[in-house]
Amino acid sequence: MIKNILVIATMLLSILALSVSATAHHSAAAQFDVTQEFVLTGVLTELQEVNPHSIWHVDVKGEDGKVTPWKLEGVSPNGLRRMGLSIKNDLKIGGTYSFTCAPARDGSRYVFLKAVTVNGKVYQMIQL
Repeated sequence: MIKNILVIATMLLSILALSVSATAHHSAAAQFDVTQEFVLTGVLTELQEVNPHSIWHVDVKGEDGKVTPWKLEGVSPNGLRRMGLSIKNDLKIGGTYSFTCAPARDGSRYVFLKAVTVNGKVYQMIQL
């Protein structure tokens, strides 16, 4: 009897633990307007390789010459490697790249990275 209770309790705790981690990940469409896109061209100032997403920091110079910082959320570091984008060889801090982005729903400069162009090659992050 006690053994059955322990088995059932273990199963319930396992299901609970799995459901909590499944709800922790957010949908890109909840935070970003994935039906829209625009292109930023700017200087890569920092690239954070953190899971579950990479975070790209880019300085974009406006027509008035003013530099504005942007923060882009991309696929995971492993996802970057799988698409053939070598962070150590292809990307350089201080390099200028073009980024296709989905805007934030709140109008902020924190956007979703859909594609990056490096040395003329387009790396499609994700099709939304």
